[in-house]
Amino acid sequence: MTKLHLDFAHGARRVSRAGQILLIASIGLLSYAALSVGELWTVQSKVTAEAREFDTHRGASSESKARTAKPDPRELAGTKAARQVADNLMTPWASLMSSLGSAATDSVGLLSVEPSVTKHSVRLTAEARDLHEMLVYVGTLQRDARLSSVVLVSHQVQAQAPGTPVRFQVQAAWGEPR
Repeated sequence: MTKLHLDFAHGARRVSRAGQILLIASIGLLSYAALSVGELWTVQSKVTAEAREFDTHRGASSESKARTAKPDPRELAGTKAARQVADNLMTPWASLMSSLGSAATDSVGLLSVEPSVTKHSVRLTAEARDLHEMLVYVGTLQRDARLSSVVLVSHQVQAQAPGTPVRFQVQAAWGEPR
């Protein structure tokens, strides 16, 4: 019986002995490189974890320092001044002045207006010809819807002045108190 030789890859070369040795050496080097990369990967993950832990501890210590540190007085003064300016800018000055102007009469003279922005109140000092004119002026302010809690604080008859006028002070609130 004759041997039948089937060649399914006609024209393909057989691997030589040198090629086989080179293949085995390449597989060995590839295995060594894979192990080295694995070790480097482990070292890198440990270093990264330590760096994160260090950053966490450093951040916690700086936060505790920030909490215990006293604020700078200049910064506080600047913040307070900025807040006062903002409050002054948001105050409804036009409404307040128009309500005072609508109550004005010929027999009452407004001497001073002292607004308190933080309290949303105003203190008026005025002078009237007599007690009746003073009460009419206060009543007009009380009926103004833009003002609230209008109160006569004090009054004094000016006996030495000609015509004996009455000097008085009125306290009133406006807008929404804070």
